[in-house]
Amino acid sequence: MITIGSISRLEATNIYPFLAKKYRGRRKAIKEFTHRDPDFVFWIYPDGRLFDARDAHKKNIPKGYGHIVNDEPNYGGFLRGRVATLGDHQLIVVYCLEETLSSNQEKIEQFLTGVSEIPVPIMDDALVISDNADIFGTITDIHDSIND
Repeated sequence: MITIGSISRLEATNIYPFLAKKYRGRRKAIKEFTHRDPDFVFWIYPDGRLFDARDAHKKNIPKGYGHIVNDEPNYGGFLRGRVATLGDHQLIVVYCLEETLSSNQEKIEQFLTGVSEIPVPIMDDALVISDNADIFGTITDIHDSIND
């Protein structure tokens, strides 16, 4: 489990308790939070185009790409995720390996391109995590990482 960016795991845990280092049922808690009332559910094509998965990834797959749901965690080069809000805080969960958004510049650019097309407001301080609770930082942190 990695933590990078301007938000420490402790700070993140104060907002989202399921991000604590030792949290029993973490993946289930993340899923419950992001599935309860998501702001947006998405697939991002390898070229960065956004696909609105409406309310479910498995029911709403980009046409002609049905095979991607059986290619976890790489999804045929697509990025899969959800945006959810808790009060004044926004969380973006991307189903991926930790290196996907921590060090893979191509995937980081794919993510940022797709997220910029999301039709709901995305906060600069939205926290981006993996479904395994790797903390990639805020949207601003991720933008800054491609400029380093």
